[in-house]
Amino acid sequence: MVALREPSAIVRHARTVARRLAIAGVGGLLLLAIATAGDIAMRYLFASPIRGFVDLAALAGAVLLAACMPWLLVSRGNIAVDALGRRLGGRWPGRLDTFAALITAGFFGLMGWQYWRFSAELAETAQSIPVLRWPVWPWWAAVTALIIVTAIVGLVTASGTGSLAAAEADGAGSAGDQTGAPT
Repeated sequence: MVALREPSAIVRHARTVARRLAIAGVGGLLLLAIATAGDIAMRYLFASPIRGFVDLAALAGAVLLAACMPWLLVSRGNIAVDALGRRLGGRWPGRLDTFAALITAGFFGLMGWQYWRFSAELAETAQSIPVLRWPVWPWWAAVTALIIVTAIVGLVTASGTGSLAAAEADGAGSAGDQTGAPT
């Protein structure tokens, strides 16, 4: 049985930040769902939808979903195929898991860079929501910030994936046990 090391303070902090963002994101999505039901009811009952709600809901949904992404990486909720690591045995499962975590963090880093460029272009062109005439770029800047946080959280937590994969291979624990995610 492999003994798991205690996560560092920075990894614990990354988990805390990710968890708080996810709670806020899920809470916001719940409120968005309630508002959507209200908009539908107003359309049906009074033939008067909430003005600009469709545009606002699309942008808010993007921000709220992006707020959940750091927790996805921390909780190891992404899809993992570990057949090769199990087949190779030894330390390979941990090495491959760490490699995959670094690639994922890099992917989110590249996404953050592209979203940064997209947000800057929206600000330069002064695009706005059609009905309310609100600028669009602040919403996408928020998505950008959350994607960058996801990349940082992914990079920070990648350091612990190797020992976790080795422990799982030996049956010492599960991902939920080590990340605080429900098991």
